[in-house]
Amino acid sequence: MKNLILFSLLCLSVECIAQVSGNNIYEKNSNYNHNTGNPVTKLTDNIPQAQWIDERTVMLEVNALSNQTASSYTAIFNMKQLGQTSEEADRIFNERFDAFVNQLIAAGVKREDIYLDLVSFVPVYEFEEEKKLFSKKTFNEIPKGFEIQQNVHIRYSDHRQLGKMMSAAAKNEIYDIVKVDYFVENSEEVYHDLRKRAVEYINKEITQFEILGLELDDTYRFATEEEKAAYPNERYVSYKAFSSQSLDGTSKGKINNADKALTHFYQKVAYDDFEIIVNPALLEPAVQFMYSLKVKFRLKQPEPKVEIKREKEFVWLTPNGELRTLKVENDDAPAAKPNNNGTVTIPDDK
Repeated sequence: MKNLILFSLLCLSVECIAQVSGNNIYEKNSNYNHNTGNPVTKLTDNIPQAQWIDERTVMLEVNALSNQTASSYTAIFNMKQLGQTSEEADRIFNERFDAFVNQLIAAGVKREDIYLDLVSFVPVYEFEEEKKLFSKKTFNEIPKGFEIQQNVHIRYSDHRQLGKMMSAAAKNEIYDIVKVDYFVENSEEVYHDLRKRAVEYINKEITQFEILGLELDDTYRFATEEEKAAYPNERYVSYKAFSSQSLDGTSKGKINNADKALTHFYQKVAYDDFEIIVNPALLEPAVQFMYSLKVKFRLKQPEPKVEIKREKEFVWLTPNGELRTLKVENDDAPAAKPNNNGTVTIPDDK
């Protein structure tokens, strides 16, 4: 009875955790420091910290992200066919492919949106034992047949069509979907919108600096930018959700571990480092466009006070053709006047 109660409590605990954060916490738990039992990431690592470049330089940075649903998709299915002869392999492959195409068209896919890509057409070998009486066994490699491998590329615009395509593939013994590519037609407009939003954000920051009494020098300004996109097929991660119990006496016996299911899920780019987020609430996997803008400014320095002192110099040309400098203390000093004979009297101290 005690064991039954303990088991019930354990199930209840696991159920509560799943409702709050999901089973991917089992993957996060692997990031713990086994020596201390604490997470490797410190709590303070998530707190932003402002830093100066130097006493006169300010770097303003803004990161923007835009989530855009795909305007079209391309799914790739891999088909393989074996045959004892090349003709047989080719014939059976074409029969399966034609049946697959007909079912895709019935599901709403256009014939011009289906493309067949040849991957390989190679012979297949097997080993045959050479029978000998008094020597070691010898195995010879001999031709067994031929294998055709081709990929079927299917373009579609409605994501709900993928389920119908997978059903059609299964009916024709096609069980390998290689990948699904996402395409956004107006990517240039998306980046243009992010750039516009980022510039507006920077201008608001400049205004905030002026409120603080810090005036930026417009004559010195340096900017750099970067663009990037993350596609859904790059953002899937996996984990295994299970809890192993410790059993007494395991050191005396052998343990056969069961195979654990591997779960895959879409993990979007985290919003932590972005000041601007367009379409933040995601329902389906989307293409995530990212834009970063950095602008470096100089702070204005107080203008130095400049005192201008003007000095005047007068030169007198004597009747004898000599040049003599007349020293004038200030503008109010009386000017030298010539005598009646045309000469100018100059004091001895001048």
